[in-house]
Amino acid sequence: MKKPLFIYPTLKATVISYQISQREFPKTHQLNGKGNAFRHALWNMMISKECSKWTKNKNKAITWAKTITDWHEELSPNEPLDKAMDLYNNKVGRELFKKLNDKYSKLNSDILIDSLKEKLKSSVKTETIFEMDNYMEVLVYISELTE
Repeated sequence: MKKPLFIYPTLKATVISYQISQREFPKTHQLNGKGNAFRHALWNMMISKECSKWTKNKNKAITWAKTITDWHEELSPNEPLDKAMDLYNNKVGRELFKKLNDKYSKLNSDILIDSLKEKLKSSVKTETIFEMDNYMEVLVYISELTE
């Protein structure tokens, strides 16, 4: 393991992300709708945030978030479109974290959650992997689900 100091903050971020997603999207965050897009982006934001507390280099924390969540997707038994959606939303979360981290001197979870909820309003339903290449910085989802 190249980043043993990041294990604890990664686990903490994972639990927090799951709890928040369960609160915000109790019936749908594990499916392929907007709740799932929210959860994946939030997970990457929270890993980046929590790991940033353990390093002076924020880019190392963000790179770690990519490494660990890409690894998770490689090991998960998902359909290709589901996997592509998850990887795409993971990236959106990391990019949003970068922007918010540059904007705020004290970045807290409420800022991350509120910013992500705002971004969710412009999320786009996708039906193919190739469609995702057309989107820039928007969350994507596969299924229309209601809470």
